[in-house]
Amino acid sequence: MNEMAKPPVPDLGLTERYPDIGRGPVDTAIYHEPAVYAKELEAILRPSWYMIGRVEQIPRAGDFFTCDLPTFGYELLICRDRQGDVNGFHNVCTHRGNVAEHRPDGHSAGLFTCRFHGWSFDLEGNLKRIRDEEGFFGCDKKKMGLRRIATGVWQGFIFVCPAEEPPQSLAEWLGEQGADTADYPWGQCTQSYQWECEIACNWKLVNDSPAEVYHIPVLHPNSAAPTMMASGNPMGRLLDVRIRGNHRTNSHYSVAGEPKPVQKLAYFHAAAAQNVSGAARDYPPGINPTRSPFWTVDLIMFFPTLSFTLSAGMYTAHQVWPLGPNRSLYRQRVFVQPARTAAERVGQENTMVEFRDVVMEDFSTLERIQRALDSGQIREFHYHDHELALRHQHHVVTEILAAYDRDQAVA
Repeated sequence: MNEMAKPPVPDLGLTERYPDIGRGPVDTAIYHEPAVYAKELEAILRPSWYMIGRVEQIPRAGDFFTCDLPTFGYELLICRDRQGDVNGFHNVCTHRGNVAEHRPDGHSAGLFTCRFHGWSFDLEGNLKRIRDEEGFFGCDKKKMGLRRIATGVWQGFIFVCPAEEPPQSLAEWLGEQGADTADYPWGQCTQSYQWECEIACNWKLVNDSPAEVYHIPVLHPNSAAPTMMASGNPMGRLLDVRIRGNHRTNSHYSVAGEPKPVQKLAYFHAAAAQNVSGAARDYPPGINPTRSPFWTVDLIMFFPTLSFTLSAGMYTAHQVWPLGPNRSLYRQRVFVQPARTAAERVGQENTMVEFRDVVMEDFSTLERIQRALDSGQIREFHYHDHELALRHQHHVVTEILAAYDRDQAVA
């Protein structure tokens, strides 16, 4: 964070750069109507890619982990095969539907064996063994392997797509946003810590909250405001918003503030996070694109539900799992370099707790907003110029749903 006493106030005029998304109030129906959510499942959520882990979780052939896709009710089995490839399967035994692998993670010598009747599958998902096979009627093991799910890897992150036939490859889905951020030193932060909570609001409201800082002086006066507002930015403006198709990046402003007593204690012997290699201004073009000396973090949004908060010393993954028109599961995973000392570990933990507390302050407000939406008490949202990212999300959703309606009418 920069220590200059009087930094310039960020300008207005962000929305003017993207005239196609409009300036007027927007309809709030997409935030609460069940019929809209049903269409979103098929038109937006199922065709998208979801980050479910890192390659460091499965470094060797035979290593695996299981995970869920809460939006779709799926449980997955992710493993590395003997060729070094990362494979993804539905963790469902093709005999009678029990899980093929019951452990949350570990190592397999080459077979995953269902603990119901003992059917076994190899690292490529092939059915290799049926107990008392001669008692079955025409079972063809070649056709009864584990059901695959589209799986890809980008910068060490493992992604899956729930669609039977993904309309885009992972590279196509990432688009320019992925290309512009690919050279960030993702692989240096190999230690991670995760927490999650369920929240009674629409998934798009969860996305909206960190995408603007207009609320920070009011909602976060004692947590985020001291560094993100300071003397030069009392209204909470962003440095920049950059739109890349359905994706976008927000660049956040910050100056050094007076640390709180607990921060002084936590960081007395170690910084909050070790800086990853390279100065912030030397990062790839998709990160701190204005090259502002007052930059602190970028919020990199991969529509619809994945975002990363990138900084010079750590990054955070935010994954939102829609559970209905007014219910979501939020998972936050903070990535840091392994602590070299106990003092560094204390500093990291304090930073992660601070991040969590800011998010929880947001969530209590979002649940109140959702109640107002569900009861019909607010039918329009009015966006500030620096709430451009929210307007962009609304525009993307309505455009995709309109195209989906046209396709359904033709069909």
